[in-house]
Amino acid sequence: MLVDFHTHTTCSDGTLEPNELVKKAKLIGIEVLAITDHDTICAFREIDDKYADDLDITVIKGVEISVDYPTDSLHILGYNIKDTETMERVLNELIDYRNRRNELILEKMNKLGFHATMEELRKIAKGDAVGRPHFARLMVEKGYVGSMNEAFDKYLKDGGIFFVEKKRLKPQEAIELIKKTGGIAVLAHPYDILSGKNSEEDDMTFLENFIKKLVDYGLDGLEAFYSRHTQNQTIDLIRIANKYDLLITAGSDFHGSNRESVNLGMNVPYKLIKKFLAKL
Repeated sequence: MLVDFHTHTTCSDGTLEPNELVKKAKLIGIEVLAITDHDTICAFREIDDKYADDLDITVIKGVEISVDYPTDSLHILGYNIKDTETMERVLNELIDYRNRRNELILEKMNKLGFHATMEELRKIAKGDAVGRPHFARLMVEKGYVGSMNEAFDKYLKDGGIFFVEKKRLKPQEAIELIKKTGGIAVLAHPYDILSGKNSEEDDMTFLENFIKKLVDYGLDGLEAFYSRHTQNQTIDLIRIANKYDLLITAGSDFHGSNRESVNLGMNVPYKLIKKFLAKL
């Protein structure tokens, strides 16, 4: 079954507008699409219920919340958000801080001779949801770096010259927020959390113990199928999901041309995601 439960639009750091993303998904035959922008559900102001009666595709209202962790790699996906007012209020507080954070990054850049303005960044972002990929793209366009990867590796990554810490919810708070607003809480790209490993446990033990902690907070599922997971990693995550009675999901983490190596859509066995689909 061709689906994608993890995608981004211009409302965060993707390059396709919400309707453009849905049209692309329909064109390639995706049956169920979730839009999960970073810390915002603004895409659904544009889409609303436009595709509610569309027989070719089901569009799911989602969000990807960045949560507190030693590295910027722990994200909780929320699906089927019903109380959008509460969700938007909390997320807007985080966005307000992010806007202040962007100003601090700009200040650092300009002090070191990397001349940039917020207007230039917003033009690239096609809106106000400016994030680090937009800084990276601007640096490429201005010739300060040769690629977006270089921009991140040298300047924008955690601990880089231009890095400014985000304000984030605790993992428990993010899961509680998603559940409180009627949603389903899923751990995004689980293997990425190994980048913040701070114990001597082997990787699998650390990963499973961390997931168990999130389960205790109310986690509903794991993104077992992911564009960067190996087959063995997916198998391990399916095993953990079955052990803790978690839903299994599949997401590409599509960002458009901001992440050109990632294609839209995940072809996965229906039987492995049918419980998740039933919850939706």
